[in-house]
Amino acid sequence: MSLRKVVKVLRLLACMLTVTLAAGCGDSCLDLASKVCNCLPDDGTRAECNRRAKDSESVFPVSSQDQAYCQHQVDTNACDCTKLATAEGKAGCGVAFTLFKPASASP
Repeated sequence: MSLRKVVKVLRLLACMLTVTLAAGCGDSCLDLASKVCNCLPDDGTRAECNRRAKDSESVFPVSSQDQAYCQHQVDTNACDCTKLATAEGKAGCGVAFTLFKPASASP
C-alpha cells in the first residue's frame, strides 16, 4: 500500500473514530481518539482530528459501556498506528465498517 493511500485511510479512520467513539466519550474515548489522531502524518491533520474529537464531546451521549469499551481499547493498545494500517487492525480497533452486506448464498 502506498504512503498516500495509508494517509488517506488514516484520515478516514480518524474521522470515523471521532464520530463513532470519541464524540462525547469523556477521557477514555478522547484518549483513544488521540491515539488514532496521532497516526496522522502531520501536525495540522493531527490537531484538526483532536479538535473534532473534543468538539464532538458535547454532541453525542455516552454510556458507561462506551467508556468501558474505549478504556479497553486503550489498555490493550488495540488502535496503534501499525494495526490501523490493516483491515484486521481496523476491525480490532472498532473503526471498520461495511457499506454493503454480502449477498447471502441461496441454494
